Amino acid sequence: MRRCDPLSLVVSLLLTAFTFFWSSEGGAAEPDNAHPFLTRYCLDCHSQADPAGEREFDTLDLSDSGFDTQRQLQEIIDALTLETMPPEDGEQPTDKQRLAAITEFTQLLTRMREQSKSSGGQTVLRRLSRREYRNTIADLLNIDLSMFDPTLEFPDDDLSDGFDNVGQNLITSGFLLEKYLDAAEASVEKAFAGKNQPRPQQWTFNDNFRQQQELSISHRVAFKYRYLVLYDHPRNDKPEGAYGHISDFPRGVPADGLYKIRVLAEGLHRDTPYVPKAVFIDPEEPFRLGIRPGDTRLGDMAHTQPLEPLLAESTVVDNELKWYEFTVPLDRSFAPRFTFENGQHDVRGSYARVYRLHRNLLPEHTRNAKGIVECRNALMTYGQLPQIRIHEVQIEGPLPKSPQKATYEALVGGSQFQQARVPDLFRQFATRAFRRPVKEAEVERLIALYEARIGDGRSPEEAYQDGLKAILCSPEFLYFSPPETAERDRLDDFALAERLAYFLTSTMPDERLTRLAGEGKLKQPEVLRAEAARLLNDPRSDRFIADFLDNWLKLRSLGSMPPDPRQFQEYYSAGLKPEMKQETRLFVRDLIQRNASVLELLNAKHSFVNRDLAKLYGVANQVPANRAEEFHRVVFTNPNRGGLLGQASVLTVSANGIETSPVVRGVWLLENILGTPTPPPPDDVPAIEPDIRGATTIRDQLDKHRQLASCNQCHRKIDPLGFALEGFDPIGRSRTFYDSRRKQRIDTSGVLPGGKEFSGPAELKERLLEQQDFFVRTVTDRLLTHALGRHPEAVDRAEIDQIVASIRNDEYPIQDLILAVVSSELFLHR
Repeated sequence: MRRCDPLSLVVSLLLTAFTFFWSSEGGAAEPDNAHPFLTRYCLDCHSQADPAGEREFDTLDLSDSGFDTQRQLQEIIDALTLETMPPEDGEQPTDKQRLAAITEFTQLLTRMREQSKSSGGQTVLRRLSRREYRNTIADLLNIDLSMFDPTLEFPDDDLSDGFDNVGQNLITSGFLLEKYLDAAEASVEKAFAGKNQPRPQQWTFNDNFRQQQELSISHRVAFKYRYLVLYDHPRNDKPEGAYGHISDFPRGVPADGLYKIRVLAEGLHRDTPYVPKAVFIDPEEPFRLGIRPGDTRLGDMAHTQPLEPLLAESTVVDNELKWYEFTVPLDRSFAPRFTFENGQHDVRGSYARVYRLHRNLLPEHTRNAKGIVECRNALMTYGQLPQIRIHEVQIEGPLPKSPQKATYEALVGGSQFQQARVPDLFRQFATRAFRRPVKEAEVERLIALYEARIGDGRSPEEAYQDGLKAILCSPEFLYFSPPETAERDRLDDFALAERLAYFLTSTMPDERLTRLAGEGKLKQPEVLRAEAARLLNDPRSDRFIADFLDNWLKLRSLGSMPPDPRQFQEYYSAGLKPEMKQETRLFVRDLIQRNASVLELLNAKHSFVNRDLAKLYGVANQVPANRAEEFHRVVFTNPNRGGLLGQASVLTVSANGIETSPVVRGVWLLENILGTPTPPPPDDVPAIEPDIRGATTIRDQLDKHRQLASCNQCHRKIDPLGFALEGFDPIGRSRTFYDSRRKQRIDTSGVLPGGKEFSGPAELKERLLEQQDFFVRTVTDRLLTHALGRHPEAVDRAEIDQIVASIRNDEYPIQDLILAVVSSELFLHR
């Protein structure tokens, strides 16, 4: 099997740094095989002696129709279209000459493609990525992964240009094989835990609420442990009162299941007299009480744990004691922990700040308190720190409607295990796990294993579980199915169903897809397209949207360089990271549902935000405070804010957490919007360090940097794009000045190669959309990478152009684009 070259896509795009121009005039002597255009306008910089951008054209032979020549010729056409070269100080062609060059090279490339026969790029036989494995295990066994992650100890998948599913990067190590065995064992045991579901129990807690050690003395003095009191949000670096756990529930719930949680609580001191400099909280927002699970086996229930999803939340009424009821899943040994989701930021530091600024508001005998312990004791007893106070907690469960019993019964084929059904059970389970009809020889091997395990002393049901574990460790489960037919490596129906399912739902094929594959109907173009449309409009495709955006826009890296907690406290207090991602996901989901134009990814005037993001964007009036956690459609009057380039997720992931950089954001735009990455900088070029004194602007520093000839080639493309986004800070908030003293006004204007000017993000988007095909082609390329598990190669460019052309006349509807990808020959072949 031919392995695709992981550098081919990058190589095919690098030449954006160069543009080739037509001229009818003569020039210097040229090599025998060089084109006169290249000789006149390119060889001074791109010869073997001086290959700028790692490109030389002395040896380019346009009489050779090989794929490498086609790749370079496509690069020439792209560069001509984008008008990125020659540099401003070079001789410029007329528009007529440029168009003539594009026409000639395009016709030449078309003839080359007709003459050559492509073997086509092929996807390397690849394993499930970590996320695909997790989703498949959950759906295959019907188990909840809120508090259980079988991949927790898996090594991270290597990324290829941000994608986690590129075949040649998914290495299978000996360590990973060991973890597959552990994961299979833990997953099957969890699925069988519902065999003996216990009767519902009830627990009531209304006293002895002991929290973390730092609060022990203060809460004894102030409350005699009568309340659970929540002060800060759970994302603080040093939480203090962020997790309200129940110390008298040390072992958690006895079994996996659904549990009813009732909480008697009140919100206090939202109208605190302390100024924002003393207490970091937004008093305009109603307090939000959350429930996050805590694993009692880890011991530390007062701090962050590896798995703690927000299971439920509710707005808490001020100064009114009220019951709040939730139904949430809890795994065995887990207990509910109560959180103040929009609580204080840095409550530990607030003690000293309150004393420094509001000492006079405390009783006289406490005003001379010194040190964190004395200050904390006084404030807990006499102060007015914003807080959620819980008086009583009631827990009931596991509830009869818990799904664990049904999970067990599905695996054993009834209310109890029967030995006589083992062959059929193996056949059914293996067919679903392998995503194809299981072979009788495979069933016989499973039965032999089953009988051997009984001979080793295992009970029949335990032996059956061992057989299921063996299936989950099989390459037939862990790897995608190779095609069974030899027809130009065309996928068979089951492999096609598998590819379609993992593309659009990130998990195994559902029952309908499997049935159509078994009937041999899935390859029929109208059936395949209809199934793709069905999956796109199914809630399960939310996984596709989330995973694709993580891959394409690098949103997986969001939070890897977290913003400064002191400068951007709302990023933490509001929990903006997941909310930023959710905005982008809902935005794309809406485009797909409406089959709106792909171009709306750039020029939309709306988005979907909750209260936290609405405040960040200055549109809080469009999101009601009493529904703060919900996402609402908002319309922007600020033209800079619409589309992906105005969303906090993109603006944060393209910053470094401390400051912004036009270079970083410019490179992000070139790679992910225009699909034209630049080569890495030379090793001897110094990095650009920000002037923390504010003596010079970043624009001044980059102007100086571009005076280096080795830097100007790329920075003339990168910097203007990045300057346009400097009006947004590292978390995507609009700004006009770099510094708080308002001395360095930000200039978001720029000039693109070719002389096209813009004044800010809104006009930049207009300029980008003047090259619509480039953006749509980038989206298409990334969709194909996500779908195929490989990067498209130069030989695939003609097919990509056909996909783009098929939707051009309808203004590039995005759902039609995805369906065109599914219908393409690239999708149908290995």
